[in-house]
Amino acid sequence: MSKASFTSRRAPFHHYVLAIILGAILTVAVSVLVGASNPDDFWLAAAIGALCAAYPAMSLGAKVFVSNHTVARDAHGEQSVELQWMRQAGAGAFIDVLVATIAAAMVLVIGRIAVDALPILLALVGLSAVDA
Repeated sequence: MSKASFTSRRAPFHHYVLAIILGAILTVAVSVLVGASNPDDFWLAAAIGALCAAYPAMSLGAKVFVSNHTVARDAHGEQSVELQWMRQAGAGAFIDVLVATIAAAMVLVIGRIAVDALPILLALVGLSAVDA
């Protein structure tokens, strides 16, 4: 692509403003929720929540309002090798986690073992993340 095609694809100015406004609103909402979850140190927790939420919130605002004007869609994007690899990895991970869940459930039922659900669910989430 030539340099002219990159500079000619700009979003209207008000879309950038809308992206910043959406990012600010989401950042404030997250920071208030985080601060409310820790009322003893509300301002410290809210500040940490705002720092953690600012970049993703602004990125979401840019995705929603700006990227439709600035990013060209690839007509053959669904045929990329990377996307095919991700689909295969996701399908394989799903089967692995399903088999592991069934096997663990059978062991717990047959052995009449009582365990808390939270560690088991967290282990399943970890297994699926590592497996994918």
